[in-house]
Amino acid sequence: MSEIYLIDGSAYIYRAYHAIKPLTNSTGLPTHAVFGFTTILRKLIKEKNPQYLAVAFDSRGPVFRHALYPQYKANRPSMPEDLVPQIPYIRELVAAYNILSLIEEGQEADDLIASAVRALTDQGHRVVIVSGDKDLLQLVSPQVSLWDPMNNRTMDEAAVAEKYGVSPVGLLDYFALTGDSADNIPGVPGVGPKTAQKLLSSYQTLEGLYGAVGELKPSKMTERIIAHKADAFLSRELIRLNHQAHVQEALPAYSYGGSDAADQDRLRSLFTELEFHTLLKNEVRAAAVPTEHFQLIQDEEALAKLCHQLEAADSWVLDTETDSLDPRRAKLVGISFCIDETAAWYLPCGHLLADGSPAPGQLDRERLLAMLRPILENTTATKIGHNLKYDYAVLAAPQNGAIRLGGPLHDTMVGAWLLDPGRRSYKLDDLCAEIDLRLTPFSEVVQGDKSDDAFTRVPVEAAKDYSCEDVYGSYRLYLGQQETLSQWGILSLMAEVEGPLVRVLAAMENTGIVVDAQVLEGLAEEFGLRLEDCEQAIYRVAGKTFNIQSPRQLGEVLFEDLQLPKGRKTKTGWSTDVKVLEKLAGQHELPALVLSYRNLAKLKSTYVDKLSELRNPESGRVYTSYNQCGTATGRLSSSNPNLQNIPIRSEEGRRIRSSFTVEPGWVLLSGDYSQVDLRVMAHYSQDQELLNAFRGGGDIHRQTASEVFSVAPELVTSEMRRVAKTINFGIVYGMSSYGLANQLDLSRKEAQTFIDRYFGHFSGIQEFMVKVVEQAREDGYVTTLSGRRRFLPDIHSKNKSRREFAERIAINTPIQGTAADIMKLAMLRVDEGLKGLRSQAHLILQIHDELVLEVPEPELDRVSGMLQDAMESAVSLDVPLTVQLHHGQNLGKE
Repeated sequence: MSEIYLIDGSAYIYRAYHAIKPLTNSTGLPTHAVFGFTTILRKLIKEKNPQYLAVAFDSRGPVFRHALYPQYKANRPSMPEDLVPQIPYIRELVAAYNILSLIEEGQEADDLIASAVRALTDQGHRVVIVSGDKDLLQLVSPQVSLWDPMNNRTMDEAAVAEKYGVSPVGLLDYFALTGDSADNIPGVPGVGPKTAQKLLSSYQTLEGLYGAVGELKPSKMTERIIAHKADAFLSRELIRLNHQAHVQEALPAYSYGGSDAADQDRLRSLFTELEFHTLLKNEVRAAAVPTEHFQLIQDEEALAKLCHQLEAADSWVLDTETDSLDPRRAKLVGISFCIDETAAWYLPCGHLLADGSPAPGQLDRERLLAMLRPILENTTATKIGHNLKYDYAVLAAPQNGAIRLGGPLHDTMVGAWLLDPGRRSYKLDDLCAEIDLRLTPFSEVVQGDKSDDAFTRVPVEAAKDYSCEDVYGSYRLYLGQQETLSQWGILSLMAEVEGPLVRVLAAMENTGIVVDAQVLEGLAEEFGLRLEDCEQAIYRVAGKTFNIQSPRQLGEVLFEDLQLPKGRKTKTGWSTDVKVLEKLAGQHELPALVLSYRNLAKLKSTYVDKLSELRNPESGRVYTSYNQCGTATGRLSSSNPNLQNIPIRSEEGRRIRSSFTVEPGWVLLSGDYSQVDLRVMAHYSQDQELLNAFRGGGDIHRQTASEVFSVAPELVTSEMRRVAKTINFGIVYGMSSYGLANQLDLSRKEAQTFIDRYFGHFSGIQEFMVKVVEQAREDGYVTTLSGRRRFLPDIHSKNKSRREFAERIAINTPIQGTAADIMKLAMLRVDEGLKGLRSQAHLILQIHDELVLEVPEPELDRVSGMLQDAMESAVSLDVPLTVQLHHGQNLGKE
């Protein structure tokens, strides 16, 4: 006896659609229902390992029940617009997995499942119905059960009887009495589950009930039962499943061969189009990398031959293998190279045997690095790698020869980001899966060893295949990226901006910045005491102690104990996020105290404690890591620690910045762009008023306040200027009247009045915003001044909120993205400027619109002049770029 799984496909399409937040691919095609459905299907296959399987789908248009009752399902809304285009992909997905689909014109999925159940159980087989639809419980029998994977619940005969008080056979009459508002099935008004259960317990069937209706005790309920007899019997016919639909009856038609039986080409095409990168990697068998062309270099003769080949090549890929993730401490374990698609080489130099002794068949590390140095440092050949900044830093470390990679650099991770800055993953494995290459996972080659030096214990032969796969995959990516970047006209971005920036960022990371441990200790103690005081104040105002960090417990205090107005509902209760607390702060003392507590706790844990933890005790410095692919806007991000988001406007933020300091005889010098986003807006919009304001060197926020509030500039107050500043920067980010109202605590009408006055004065800005959105609709993307693209798949979305969000991105990206490009170009100019001065100064930090240098005190004047000139001349705009310089022993600014 075989077990067959029958999936209620149409029901799970809707459940997947509502369970997954909206997703689209880069062309704007909605994909979340397909992704959710795939997840459900994979869950079933993984957990149940079915040998026999089918998926039933509703047909389009009316079904036979509409002939019985034209109002059938009349209350249901039409299919969501963004679900309609996903249906064909879901059916294609089922076909690609080589799973049988059941579909017939005029029949619903339930009827197809019922017909398949009849045919299969008649042959003695067991059936598991995969659904959450209660109507299908009619089919439950000794041979049939229902499993709902969303709730991981199985219903057999006993479970049905316990839940409904009737057997599965009695459910048809039970549902006929109760009706179904979702399907617009009338039933008998007023008859609920308990009444239906009681009636059927006494009379078994509708016929039994209405045959003995005269015995019923006179009541309003009895009157309704009598009056709606026709509705009851009609409802039963509407709910009754059709067991005679046309389905495959032979067991072999339901045979499922597992993942090995899937149509790999169809799955690859489908997942590639939908941009399901993880599924592409995990579900599709990629082509094997040609390891037969991978070679080990184990002696100097072979190494010399390889060096000649590398010297003659215009470009090649490299990848380092090390004993640590920290490039400042890592020692080279091996290095691999690839020149073209025909061969790759691995050069081992640091592998160990189980007893810790060197593995045989390796090169001497010092001799290897000495022979490679002139090749690695030559300035002609393009050096290619994936996350090349790590390899650059490893080779630049003293223990690895202090080698500086020369020539043009092409990072395939950054290349993937330039081609799609909104994608979720830039991992080499994921990118290679999209070009039909499966790379061996690192966890597999180290056999689950999670220690930093795990690769030292990988056998040389296995290390060869793994490392050569990486350079081979990177080379394949490089070929495709070169072609596309060239077609888009942005190949120069890699060659002239992102590639050179790899060197600058690697040097910044290696230098780090001095952190004063005593300042941090003092702040930790002070913030800790303030948190205790704040905590006690919260308990005093609340009238009890509770876990302040628990949204549920805080919600109970705010909304139940204090009876404050509830805001937005979440899965776990009422929201207590920042926006909610800020609104409530004007009504009660407690929300304001909680906000203060949260802000201080975040500053202490995220910065004070984290900086102390990450401070190197030997150097007294912290070393952040910069990510070129961390944002869609193009701005750099940093991590471990994150130094990009240190608050600079609050007193606590300035005091945290004061912990960043220098060694004796040195000074910190910072250059901060003044209103760079607004200057870029002036350049793009060509608004004459804005251009004149910046060319004249006036206070743009004061001038804006003068126009918005209709007062003379000399009468503008600080509060007026604050409002104007919010409007100026809000407009750059596409802020609506609703957003401005929330930020300034105004009415929507007041906010819209300010915006109208703003655009009345700066009319060129509004024209630019309209034009850039129109162009985005036509192109599907927007560009920065350097030509970098950001795709906007939701710019044509039927969903209003998603479309408007895409429009705001369309307005913001040319501004903020160009500002990001300016900062990167400035970093390159400053780096070149320091070399030209032969200065000992270092570029050490990039925060917001600010560059920070560590400068010997005698060099301060000449480095300051260079810094200002380099930053202000980074690009040529139609308004001047201005930079404010600051210097001191720490970064705390007054």
